[in-house]
Amino acid sequence: MVSTTEVAKHAGVSQTTVSRVLNRPEQVKKETYDKVMQALAELDYGNSSIANAQPVERPKQIAVLFSKDCAADEFAHLREFAESAQAYGYQLTGHALTGSESAEAGKSLVNGVAGVIGIGNLPIELKEYINETSSFLQAEVTSNEMKPFDGRKAAFLATSHLAEKDHQQIAWVGRDLPDSGERLQGYYEALAQHQLKLRKKRIHSTQNPADFDAIAAELRTFKKPTSAFVAASYEDGLKLFNSLKSAGFKVPKDISIVVVGEPDEEGDVELTAVKPSAAAQPFAQQVVERLLQQIDGKETELPYAEDELQLNKGVTVKKYKERQKSKA
Repeated sequence: MVSTTEVAKHAGVSQTTVSRVLNRPEQVKKETYDKVMQALAELDYGNSSIANAQPVERPKQIAVLFSKDCAADEFAHLREFAESAQAYGYQLTGHALTGSESAEAGKSLVNGVAGVIGIGNLPIELKEYINETSSFLQAEVTSNEMKPFDGRKAAFLATSHLAEKDHQQIAWVGRDLPDSGERLQGYYEALAQHQLKLRKKRIHSTQNPADFDAIAAELRTFKKPTSAFVAASYEDGLKLFNSLKSAGFKVPKDISIVVVGEPDEEGDVELTAVKPSAAAQPFAQQVVERLLQQIDGKETELPYAEDELQLNKGVTVKKYKERQKSKA
């Protein structure tokens, strides 16, 4: 008769895991369960009814473990984790480790859960146990996997958005900010993509607040008026907005603005902006979604990895032809 040790070796798991599949399958993640069941069938363990058994319904409970070295502000995420889990039909419990728990006491905290979120440095033995019995995700890993902000691509999208609104004279304002891509380069590439003429007089570099007032005053001297701006940063866009307003221009009726990036603090003006899509999704929600993807055995790449930028359609952009009609 085939032993559980042989099944474990065949499946590439521990004997303890095989035992849990046979006796407490609700504690085993689906991927491991399926692997062991396949090994049982291939080795003809017991009778065939085991191999044909229907998978036990997965437990709808997850846990968050805070290590003893967690800062006080880390615990503030617990409510957000619970609300995010509840939105997907899961119950979430939180546990703060003191470091004095026995190995068995630590394991008892995660018995019967479908997945565990770890925050801080959890004991190695406990992490190994969790990985054998359920899905595990270190919260810090999720935050580290966020893609860096691609300023070049963001500037390209901002300029393209204005071009698609039929703006022909699109200017740039602000210092070029190097990050994972040169923002000004993205502006140039979008103009070329939409077959718009690059006019050097519409590339405005700024050093101090007075420069924005000078830009607003200069606009009236162009034979072909600037109808839209791409600002290198939210801060630059806000300064430009205020300068245009002081000079008597109306945004977006006279001039449209799209900014690259997001504000450090919320401003009074809802500027149209290209920003990281992750900014719209709370950290706790990102972590919970990632863990549930692991539990379900789906692709573990984060949703925003495919589309890391989004256009926040504020109130500072208007279709150029509509503006012309309204002036007529």
